[in-house]
Amino acid sequence: MTSAPDPSPRPIRVPLTQLRRGQRAIVHCDAIDGLPEGDRCLLHAMGMHDECHIRVCSPGTPCIVQIDSTRLGLSADVAGRILVTPIDDAGVAGTRAP
Repeated sequence: MTSAPDPSPRPIRVPLTQLRRGQRAIVHCDAIDGLPEGDRCLLHAMGMHDECHIRVCSPGTPCIVQIDSTRLGLSADVAGRILVTPIDDAGVAGTRAP
């Protein structure tokens, strides 16, 4: 017997490098497993944890993001490995149909 497909939309996940200046997003740290453990630990210590909200201050190299009152400069390699879900001004995450 087959199960019915999940009708709930899935959040859109894009690399952090695809966001523009001023865009906000939710971080998905489960997607940064490809980074060395030391990098993951440093990002977490600086406030980048699963489902935290960020704002892009300056795209490019370095990619500068703000988490609460902290700004982080990330290399293009690291920023490209961090998957995020863009959110609109009302705090609603972007979704796509299943």
